[in-house]
Amino acid sequence: MDFRHSAIFNALQLPAYWRACHRTRAQMDIRVNTVPYGKHSRQYYLEILPAAGPARPDRHAFYFHGGAWTFGRPETFIPAAIPWLEKGFRVLMPSYRRPPRVWLPDIVDDCRAAISHAAVSADVGALHLGGISAGGHLAALLACHPEWWTSAGWSSTPHKALICAAPTSFAHLWPPALFSRYPTLDPVQQLPSPARADLAWYLLHGTADATVSYEHSQVFAEALRRTGHRVQFHTLPGGTHLDAGRWMFGELAEKEVKEFIQEGLRP
Repeated sequence: MDFRHSAIFNALQLPAYWRACHRTRAQMDIRVNTVPYGKHSRQYYLEILPAAGPARPDRHAFYFHGGAWTFGRPETFIPAAIPWLEKGFRVLMPSYRRPPRVWLPDIVDDCRAAISHAAVSADVGALHLGGISAGGHLAALLACHPEWWTSAGWSSTPHKALICAAPTSFAHLWPPALFSRYPTLDPVQQLPSPARADLAWYLLHGTADATVSYEHSQVFAEALRRTGHRVQFHTLPGGTHLDAGRWMFGELAEKEVKEFIQEGLRP
């Protein structure tokens, strides 16, 4: 087996990845507010704004961090806000409660509570979602449910979803018996029907991902196309799990991600 396709190789990339996150964060000129949306210490979101002046009131983006729904924290992934901040977005990064005391339904409930707390009453011209790994799953699921946004008080539903190396097909997760219990939380089983003309998807995945198999995005992209959704599927040949998040350091797929975010934005 190619060593790049092994979980060990993927894991060995983590220290350098975290260093790159820290280095990039140190260079960002931003304001970060920590906003609680619940009583638990992990029920908060980061509100990230440009250091000089306010964000545009009609542009909002949510980015969900990775970590197998169990690890990670939004503070580490602040560099992911860069392409949205460059376009005047208010960027929000939710945290949530973690296993073993809670499980996936509770995590999704926390994310819904966060978007409800962060809702604005003004007209929204651009509402974007993004996430990597487990965070990509949460972003995809939230994009599949426009009714969650309207019931939360948003004047708009998501327009774009950037899904990076995410578990979007529970049939391809291990152990299958665990995840098969949650069909309503499986993005590939929750695609809006009919397809929403105002929602565009961008999937990014490496073929050597040993953490979340490339097959997830293949199956999800096929389902999106089959049901008439607009989707771009960017394959990273030989790319590992973390390679799908290197765009925030100005590396792999940076140009393509920025173009996806910028496309169709009103002046």
